[in-house]
Amino acid sequence: MHRAHGRFSSSPTDLANFLACRHKTSLDLLVVAGDLAKPVFEDPFVDILRARGIAHEKAYVDSLRAAGQTVVDLTGAPEDAESQLIDAMQAGCDVIVQAPLRASGWFGYADVLRRVARPSARFGAWSYEALDTKLSRETKGGTILQLCVYSDILTELQGAPPEAFAVVTPLREERYRLDDFAAFYRWVKAEYEGFVAPRTTHAAPRTEGTYPVPAEHCEVCRWWERCNARRRRDDHLTFVAGLGRSHLAEWQSRDVTTLAALAGVPVPLAFRPKRGAREIYERQREQARVQRAQRESLLPVYELLPPEPPAPGEPPTNIGLARLPSPSQGDLFLDLEGDPFARDGGREYLFGLWRPMAGVEAPGYEYVARWASDDDAERAAFEWLVDACVAAVTADPQAHIYHFAPYEPAALKRLMGRYASREPEIDALLRGERFVDLYGVVRRCLRAGVESYSIKNLERFYGFAREINLGHAADQRRLVEIALELGAGLSGIAGDVRAAVESYNRDDCRSTQALREWLEELRLEAESSGLEIPRPVAKASDPPDNVGERQRRVDALRPALLRDVPVDSAARSPEQHGRYLVAYAMDWHRRESKAAWWDYYRLIELADDELLDERSAISGLAFTGRRFEVRNKKTGKPTGSVIDEYHYPEQDMEIRADASLKTKDGKGFGTAQAVDRDRRLITIKKGKANVDSHPISVFEHRFVSPDALEDSIYRSAQTIAAAGNIEAGAPVLL
Repeated sequence: MHRAHGRFSSSPTDLANFLACRHKTSLDLLVVAGDLAKPVFEDPFVDILRARGIAHEKAYVDSLRAAGQTVVDLTGAPEDAESQLIDAMQAGCDVIVQAPLRASGWFGYADVLRRVARPSARFGAWSYEALDTKLSRETKGGTILQLCVYSDILTELQGAPPEAFAVVTPLREERYRLDDFAAFYRWVKAEYEGFVAPRTTHAAPRTEGTYPVPAEHCEVCRWWERCNARRRRDDHLTFVAGLGRSHLAEWQSRDVTTLAALAGVPVPLAFRPKRGAREIYERQREQARVQRAQRESLLPVYELLPPEPPAPGEPPTNIGLARLPSPSQGDLFLDLEGDPFARDGGREYLFGLWRPMAGVEAPGYEYVARWASDDDAERAAFEWLVDACVAAVTADPQAHIYHFAPYEPAALKRLMGRYASREPEIDALLRGERFVDLYGVVRRCLRAGVESYSIKNLERFYGFAREINLGHAADQRRLVEIALELGAGLSGIAGDVRAAVESYNRDDCRSTQALREWLEELRLEAESSGLEIPRPVAKASDPPDNVGERQRRVDALRPALLRDVPVDSAARSPEQHGRYLVAYAMDWHRRESKAAWWDYYRLIELADDELLDERSAISGLAFTGRRFEVRNKKTGKPTGSVIDEYHYPEQDMEIRADASLKTKDGKGFGTAQAVDRDRRLITIKKGKANVDSHPISVFEHRFVSPDALEDSIYRSAQTIAAAGNIEAGAPVLL
């Protein structure tokens, strides 16, 4: 944003920043007014990205010149650049670089304007669309908003709205229809202008007027130190681990505005929360109490959670510690490093394992890792890792693979689907519950005086010392990710940088093992105090017979379809590529259907407050009353089923009428009859077994069998394989 000669103007970046954090916009407005100095924000990586971004833009423009297109470059912003822009557009120039766009209080430089054969009121037979050159493989929301602003200005300049805009990445050009985003853009723009207008008058109060509530943008914001310091001074509630925005509003409405105040709230609560179940807020109070105790003592403070109510006929136990399988000599400790922007769908670029050393009698561990910078290397590393895990559990049937947080299994599932590889092995590991998430164990077994339950924050509790400084490791990881996003590959990453990232990954693997050992010590202490804590029951890893038979028939037919098909897609003929697609379409629907079951088991493991962030779940249910008993339509007699009404707190959920709902024990609870999102009410039809059951949370589980689709594709694949080839130009059934 900028003010000159009494005129205030905004940039597309200002709009994206406003969407990310309104407090940042408040601070930027104070800078424009001269009431606040902009903090110095030095980031050498920004300079690297800027230089490489300029090089990427230049390479793209050079390719347009080489194709014979006329180019006008307005880089350097000459004084009459805006008039030169109109002249170039009027003349019908093919490409305009660094075009200065200004209209109605908005200003920015479009990387490229490209002429298209779409009539406009001002230029006649042609008009222009905006293009943005980006290094990232994945287009972000801020880029879309930026191009919407440019398209809006172009509409005013040329007298016709552009049909589309585009993002040019190092891999390809991605074109987007303006109408697909126009409504959202208009809403964000109206919100921004309504926010800014009263703050840019001469009589505007010189105060922030907003509070620095943490947001994702904090990680890259120049104002972070200022905002964090203010929250520290205020002892803000957002420092309480696990306390979200809806919880914050509830506590503030009760005049509880600091961590210390929350720690002193009497329990059980004397009020019924408007935004969730009482139990969730009582847990937050206990979390604040432990954090305050750690802050005052300056020592690590934790406590085991009390036993949860047992199932009928079973003793009380600590649910979290009961998730720990017995330690075994073959146990593995896994950690992956990934970059979500290195390719569409992300790139797992480092696969790390801390595993028992082979051929060593005394217990000893070694770190092994594989790097990946392209699809072939990622597939090879993925297959190596899965094979290592399978070999470990084959050699030691009691072995498990430990990790922290759900990222690692989720990444392996994603890679299995991406490369259509190691599906039976991944399925067996998941069915046998070989992956053990220690984050889930920690969150269900203890309460610690930490502001977030990251493994780094927990390490002081079990005395783990890292071999590499976390700040230095973060810098080196960022260098790796920049190289990957630019397509430089491993050759673009210095050896010392790779060594530092490997050291960081090795520390994560070792820390996971150290955390497991500490949790086992806590388990022994709890058992010595008289608490009975069972071990998980081993699960069968074999798939149902019908699933195994389906996989065997696909595996038998696939080689015939892939005969003489090159691995490199660019080297395939249309006929070969058709056979390749059919070969992997045979079991595609079944692979994808596994996601529904994997998500089902993941939801079962989540705590009630964690389900607040799941779109397929409702948490914080409060029973408001019975609507009526269900009666037989013919006889009028009660069927035993009822329809009950529940209120739920504000949350982002997508459950609709007719959804089949389950409770966290995996049992069916009922069917949603109606959802009133304005009043946050849901009515649920329940059977006899659940008439008196009122859970805090439920989730939706819907599964559609893929067998019919799979059978149809398989029959077509049989026909193609029997024919031996596909006639040139013949359609391929997918």
